[in-house]
Amino acid sequence: MDHKADRLGTRWYWNRHGAVIVGLGLLAIGIPAVSGASGQEGRPGVIFVSPDGDDAAAGTQEAPFRTLQRAQQAVRELKKTWKEKKDLVVVLRGGVYRLESPIVFGPEDSGGKDWDVVYRAADGEEVILSGGKLVNGWKQEEGGLWSAEADLKPFRQLYIGGRRAVRARSGKLPENPAPYRWEFLHDPSKEGGLPDADFLHYEGFRTSWTEMAQWKNQQDVELSFLNVWSHMRYKVRAIRQEGDAALLLMLQPYFLHGRAKEGRQVNLPAWVENARELLDQPGEWYYDQPARRLYYLPRPGEDLGQQEVIAPQLERLLIVQGVPGRPVRRLRFEGLLFAESNWALPNRIGHADMQANFTLDSHSPKLEVRLGGLVQVHNEYRKSPGAVLLRMAEQVVFDRCTFTRLGHAGIDIEQGSRRNQIIGCHFYDISGSAIQVGDVGPEDHHPSDSARIVCDNTIANCLIHDCCLEYMGGVGVFVGYTTRTVIRNNEICRLPYTGVSVGWGWGEEDAGGGAYWQPFFYDTPTPSRENLILRNHIHHVMRPMQDGAGIYTLGRQPGAQILENYIHDNPGEPGGIYLDEGSAEITVQNNLVVGVPKGLFFNNHAQDRHLTCKVENNYIHEEKPPAQWKPEEQKIIQSAGLEEKYKDLLQKQQKWLAESE
Repeated sequence: MDHKADRLGTRWYWNRHGAVIVGLGLLAIGIPAVSGASGQEGRPGVIFVSPDGDDAAAGTQEAPFRTLQRAQQAVRELKKTWKEKKDLVVVLRGGVYRLESPIVFGPEDSGGKDWDVVYRAADGEEVILSGGKLVNGWKQEEGGLWSAEADLKPFRQLYIGGRRAVRARSGKLPENPAPYRWEFLHDPSKEGGLPDADFLHYEGFRTSWTEMAQWKNQQDVELSFLNVWSHMRYKVRAIRQEGDAALLLMLQPYFLHGRAKEGRQVNLPAWVENARELLDQPGEWYYDQPARRLYYLPRPGEDLGQQEVIAPQLERLLIVQGVPGRPVRRLRFEGLLFAESNWALPNRIGHADMQANFTLDSHSPKLEVRLGGLVQVHNEYRKSPGAVLLRMAEQVVFDRCTFTRLGHAGIDIEQGSRRNQIIGCHFYDISGSAIQVGDVGPEDHHPSDSARIVCDNTIANCLIHDCCLEYMGGVGVFVGYTTRTVIRNNEICRLPYTGVSVGWGWGEEDAGGGAYWQPFFYDTPTPSRENLILRNHIHHVMRPMQDGAGIYTLGRQPGAQILENYIHDNPGEPGGIYLDEGSAEITVQNNLVVGVPKGLFFNNHAQDRHLTCKVENNYIHEEKPPAQWKPEEQKIIQSAGLEEKYKDLLQKQQKWLAESE
């Protein structure tokens, strides 16, 4: 047995069969307990901040600053003369910090060689970093409706007393013919396919729902489409009545690309959204952008005079961004809650989901037609952003932080970020994916400088649930082209699509290419290698989407390993462990999969890539668990998911679920 690597206290060992054995170092990755003001008052290098503070004050416990930006300036000054081998600490007192711009950390904010700069919540106090704006001045109208004048930037979510409201929408549209008929204005399936030179004829829908032609603000109406693994949203340009039908003319070129893109195309809409005329159910809202007026129909027992109403306005809440040769190093964020971020781009152009909330870029010069469908060359699709961004960041830690009420993804780790850790964090009530590590652009699959590779990042003991609420094609943890990403001991559940997705490209960006045509092939490999998915508990995902799994992979990943995960109760097919196109050189061992349509599924037969993967000693019960678990299965169940120190997160989940009913 040879010692292979030693990094960040993590020891990986491979036996002669290539199976990983994780030494005690990995299981004992230690993060100091979150501490706050207590015991810090007299120590040099401790700065205090409070929402009730004053940036002209001294930054002490008795006279705290008001903003994190002022504390950041004070840390920079302290660093100039700091000789101690102790952390510089900013203690945030409880309350809401309403951000008017993102908090940005650069190389000058880094810690030292053997000490960190720490931003932590005070003991027992909830610290909320919010990108939202309070909406006040509510007035009651007829029929129980409330409204308020609100001068807001475009937004897509509204929170009433911390609870996500529903943007006004129809119910799920039934299939033809009742109660309304829907059909394409031009149906390529009946007209001999989609001609490349005649896209402009494929412009929308005809429906018997003639009342739509009288709706106001028709340019704000949005249609939502579900198609196997893809959740697309497209904008209406105008609605007009023609005889006994309403014609919905869609915003171009976006809708045309939805009709023509590779993979899954637009079908008939699943529901209609964002019209004042659809506001008819308690808990729904509508913002009349031209009139600057917000409407809400309260749920039973809600009193808008007693509830905080928050509209997200800020896209990024926190940015940690270095520059080539000067990364941001050794920052720690402990016990902070990130909330109310905004992502308004879909309001303008819709959401052309290709997979995992990566979208077609309709204005990219790299759009190509392949086999009659539009693709981005080398699958270089656009990623939905996260509320928190790490770019060229090293040894940055998020410990016991919470990410919730977010309008897109939770956190992005990208572009040369290394040795960062997300430990014991809670992700829920998020519109898109929870965590995104790496990206899928040219500098990701074939970087011009090895320093741009995303590597050695760890996601451990996190609870991820009730995410991808608005963009249902998202995933719990997405990993693009990365090296040695560790995803271990997380619990991931209650998602519409895949739990963990690692790799990209369908083999096309691998050395020599894959099974699909590309305008050129690379002769060097991607950075995807040695990623580890270990002892995660993944359940009740793949609801309602299909063609995904608890754990899903793409592309060649030498040394990647999927070990000792417990996956169960995922109804969407295949649902268990899915090695999709191009997946190669991946070890799948000692996993327990229960109650899914297909426990192990291999769609990597092209180029015989399935023969390069080691798949052994897995326990599969596709319909229901046995009456009695084998000892080996019991061991997997006991070791998968959150370790004992972090199981209190499950209590927080249950509390939120009870309050959300």
